[in-house]
Amino acid sequence: MANDRYGSISVRALTGGGALPVEGAVVRISSAMEENSGLEYSLLTDLDGVTRPLTLKAPPLELSLSPGQSEQAYSLYNLEISADGYYTKRIFDIPVFEGVSALQVIDMIPKGKIYSEGVTYPRGNLGVIIFENEKLE
Repeated sequence: MANDRYGSISVRALTGGGALPVEGAVVRISSAMEENSGLEYSLLTDLDGVTRPLTLKAPPLELSLSPGQSEQAYSLYNLEISADGYYTKRIFDIPVFEGVSALQVIDMIPKGKIYSEGVTYPRGNLGVIIFENEKLE
């Protein structure tokens, strides 16, 4: 069956609990389905941390409107996003439906920095730089 049907996905990369966009992040999108296993796309986030929408193949919309269909009503894609100074994130099996423009929001986690005495921050959930008190004499 020829597939001339499409949906789209765009990615928004944020950090700081969603407060700051991550500009220049590399987003790689690939098919999670065997029949499209060679497909791979690369996008960059803009100043607002958003990629352009990427049009991807999807099964006919009618499959998602009737219960009990034997065919899957969506295509599955995997996403990997990386940026300097942040941990790489991977998300698997993102569904894409025909005619739907989806936005995948990613919360990027900054890598810790090593300061004097080999202490790495942030520790745990702390997202701030902590300076140790010097001894008072």
